[in-house]
Amino acid sequence: MVLSELRSAFERLPGPLPNYNLLHAILLMLALEEGPCGRKRISSIISLGEGSARSLINKLRDLKWIDCGKEGCFLTPLGREKIEELRRCLLGPMKVSLMELFRGDVYLTLVRCVNYLDILDLRDEAVRFGGKGALIFAVRGKRVIFPETGEDLSIYAPNDSKLLESLGASDGDLIIIGLSEDPLISKLSSLGASLLAIQGPRK
Repeated sequence: MVLSELRSAFERLPGPLPNYNLLHAILLMLALEEGPCGRKRISSIISLGEGSARSLINKLRDLKWIDCGKEGCFLTPLGREKIEELRRCLLGPMKVSLMELFRGDVYLTLVRCVNYLDILDLRDEAVRFGGKGALIFAVRGKRVIFPETGEDLSIYAPNDSKLLESLGASDGDLIIIGLSEDPLISKLSSLGASLLAIQGPRK
């Protein structure tokens, strides 16, 4: 699994721990999924200083998942395989406009490979990445529900429920929305909590 490979690669790094982590690596890979990107733009997208971004780029180049040229950095064929593997487990983060649950644009991630469902831990993970928390919903059949109570979201937020139902989620999937007025923080919170739902806590 791509997440365990990345974690293992980072744990083998000599010297002090780097300023980047698994989340930054995934964000970078997802950004390059859209096409080549320059180093300064990458630094902005993943919210790291240029030195840390360069170090992360070099680590992913060592893994032969990305490479860089005149047009910027890009995914290698192996990197595209890793992204396809990751995409089997998550969709997003994607920007949506909510009307009832939260006023304005936020980012959500659809998690397909759910291996960890401690809702409090998932919300804490979103906070760890700067968010106010996370809205977490489970999919049962075609219904979007509150996982703690089993109640339908449509009872409280019919319009937002309809929007989330349109994502095409399958039974057992999770929808994780990062709560923040800052779009980048919302994206980080959503993705960070989603990665925890996929891989579970570190032992």
